[in-house]
Amino acid sequence: MKVINFLPDDYLERCRRRRANIVCLAIAATAVVALGGLSGFAFFNVLSVASVRSAVEQQYQEASQQIDQLRQLEEHRSTLLRKVELSTGLLERVPRSQLLARLTNYLPPHTNLVAVAMRLEDVEVKAPQPPGGVAASGAGGPAAQAVDAAKNAAKAPLPADARKDKSGAYKVKQCVFRVDGMAPTDVEVAEYIQRLAADPLFRHVDLQFSEEFPYKEGVLVRRFQLVVRLSLEAEKIFESAAPGSMAVTPPPPAAAGDKS
Repeated sequence: MKVINFLPDDYLERCRRRRANIVCLAIAATAVVALGGLSGFAFFNVLSVASVRSAVEQQYQEASQQIDQLRQLEEHRSTLLRKVELSTGLLERVPRSQLLARLTNYLPPHTNLVAVAMRLEDVEVKAPQPPGGVAASGAGGPAAQAVDAAKNAAKAPLPADARKDKSGAYKVKQCVFRVDGMAPTDVEVAEYIQRLAADPLFRHVDLQFSEEFPYKEGVLVRRFQLVVRLSLEAEKIFESAAPGSMAVTPPPPAAAGDKS
């Protein structure tokens, strides 16, 4: 029996083409949507990286500002320390009037001062050991006593104005006086040195030179120079002394003459 097909000849072909087009469009739409999703994901990643970078740069700027502030604080601290050191150095352990009075009143007869100069220099000091450091350590052998003595020395206080330098040594400021004068003979120079050395406020009295000097025509005198160091305990000595006990005793009336 013959089958009669009433459909047009190209109908099935058009249907197949339509289905193929629909499938291709679906595949293309899927690809476009996937590509758009990947692009959006990449865009959001770029935004997140940019925000993180901005936050890191802001933190870096804040850290840089903090470092600059810390540097400024360190410079300010160094400036204050220098000012404190200068101020401490300028503080008078003993009133200058007292020191000048001693340097002047200790002069023997016919001896004059020509110039007095003062400077500050660093002197290395060690921690003073307490009284009876080894003896107070109690019973024990020499090794135990040495250990106790070392511990006591480590606990001993340092001077109030002592400071530690880069090498680890403790140093204090010491006043040093340079005294220039003229005397008739070396006897007066030796007497002057003896009087200064006997004063507890002065630590060392060193004679730099003593030489003949033509003071006037036909008159020769001794020109001398001394270096006098103020004691590191001068302030304590002066404060602990009773009123009037630190006054300078003038030369005896018999030896006191008119100072020329």
